[in-house]
Amino acid sequence: MKRSPMQAPPAPPVRLVDISEVFAGIGVSREDSLERPGEKLPVIGVRDLQDGMVTEREALDTVGFPDPSRAKTYAVRSDDVLVTGRGTLLKFGLVGNETAGAIASGNVIVVRPNPATTGGVLFAILSSEVFRPKIEVLRRGATTLLSLSPKDLAKLEINLPPLDEQQRIAAFVKDAQTAYRTAIEAADIRRRLARRLIDARLFGGNRNY
Repeated sequence: MKRSPMQAPPAPPVRLVDISEVFAGIGVSREDSLERPGEKLPVIGVRDLQDGMVTEREALDTVGFPDPSRAKTYAVRSDDVLVTGRGTLLKFGLVGNETAGAIASGNVIVVRPNPATTGGVLFAILSSEVFRPKIEVLRRGATTLLSLSPKDLAKLEINLPPLDEQQRIAAFVKDAQTAYRTAIEAADIRRRLARRLIDARLFGGNRNY
């Protein structure tokens, strides 16, 4: 198909490192979350990336950090894109205001867009069925625990639309995620109410079962 004379040519591909900061979080272990002394901070792990969303700050596990100022350099910001650096599954998450300020763990890679790039578009590209196989190829290790290097991820090339189009796509992504989160929360409320009604019909006032 011929391009209209007024249609702008497609932008050349750019490397992820040229339009964002790509880095891994701070290393912590499950034992740290129970025993480590110091200021307790909420930490994002692999299990906190679900269906493109990230667990809210108040619901995250906390870890004690003797040097909280260093730990806070790994705090995520709204619009950051998170990718699993280690794990069996490749998962993605887009950070919202409800998670901003939490600390990314060492199993999570943070992709922080520069001012000329929107996180919503980076999330849409990286998590797409078109682009996901390119990331899967970069993962190394045993079949049960694969790892992804931030340096390898940073070298990937992507095609970005103009900024105004990025902003429209990012707004659509965030609206879709808000609608999904609202639907999940509503479904969970309905399920708990139904469970209570069923229990009342089955057991009446006797809840000692």
